[in-house]
Amino acid sequence: MVYKFFLTIAFAALALIPPISALDLQSSTWIWTNEVSGGEAPAGNRAFRKDFVAPLGKTPVQADILLTVDNIFTFYVNGIEAGSGRGYNIGHLFCVAMSPCLNVFAVNATNEGPGSSPAGLVAAIQITYSDGTTTNIVTDTTWLYSTTVPSGFEQLSFDDSSWKPAIGEGAFGISPWGPTAQVIDAPTLSIANASWIWTNEVVGGNAPSGNRAFRRTYTPPPGQTPTSATIIISADDAYSLYVNGVLVGSGNSWGTAQTYSIGLAPAANYVFAVFAQNQGTTPNPAGLIAAIQINIAQCDCAAPVLFVTDGEWTSNTGTPAGFQLPGFDDSTWPAATIEGPFGISPWGNISVGGPGAANPIPGAPN
Repeated sequence: MVYKFFLTIAFAALALIPPISALDLQSSTWIWTNEVSGGEAPAGNRAFRKDFVAPLGKTPVQADILLTVDNIFTFYVNGIEAGSGRGYNIGHLFCVAMSPCLNVFAVNATNEGPGSSPAGLVAAIQITYSDGTTTNIVTDTTWLYSTTVPSGFEQLSFDDSSWKPAIGEGAFGISPWGPTAQVIDAPTLSIANASWIWTNEVVGGNAPSGNRAFRRTYTPPPGQTPTSATIIISADDAYSLYVNGVLVGSGNSWGTAQTYSIGLAPAANYVFAVFAQNQGTTPNPAGLIAAIQINIAQCDCAAPVLFVTDGEWTSNTGTPAGFQLPGFDDSTWPAATIEGPFGISPWGNISVGGPGAANPIPGAPN
């Protein structure tokens, strides 16, 4: 009850706050783990955290964040996912409401493989208080890292006392990244930011034929109510897409992605589930790719939430009954396997078209 009361006061205070100063990364440092050697680091996922406690007498209301990672990230604030993205040359902008006490910014950052390559995280955060004043936070060696991604690492209660200070790789603008991520735009929905994913059955670019299930759950932050979503999606060879158990549409031509715009009813969680089909009688290329934008009603600062197909999706080599429903337990499902970014062979730069068929593909739930 106290927390809800604070949120009401905080959101009302937003109307009194002047527009934020333009965020940039000029004072930020590219950071990573202690695994960097010769400008390169091993492929894989790494976790980063930064705690923030407001000065005495100050009440934080919102945080505006500009962030990018070489190559892929999922970003959390106080244990709640704020969004995800890929591409170090794109500055991703987020805005979230703050807690009056402890706040935690956390990043699951992925350096794409298969071998070692440049890896880095860079961010700038502006905290706005209820009196209109601000504080700036940048990526530096006060951030903490882990070379593994422990379960619950993004939560406020997680114990990061054994984590080590991040390693500074150099100021924003250094090689190999340069200044390109300085560009600040509202998040843009694009399938070009997504990865092709499948189950862990892919060998040499081929996977067994058959039906597979994929899921991605989004939990909105307190005080924010999603109102609509736009989804761009394709699969090799065919798919049926569900949102909170309701069929959205189907497609069976991987060379053109379909686009759907749907309304969202208030819910605690939003589950995007896909029944995907790799056709044929022998192993052949199989993949799923999607980009999703969720529009928010409350919280004046809230930008649309964007996420894409990546390792945050779960996958199953079967299609269990009810897997498309929001109450289905996918906690034992493994993470989807990333096959590569948009544009990779054999799919190339697929086009984007309108919505697909209104009926499920054969074998998919009604």
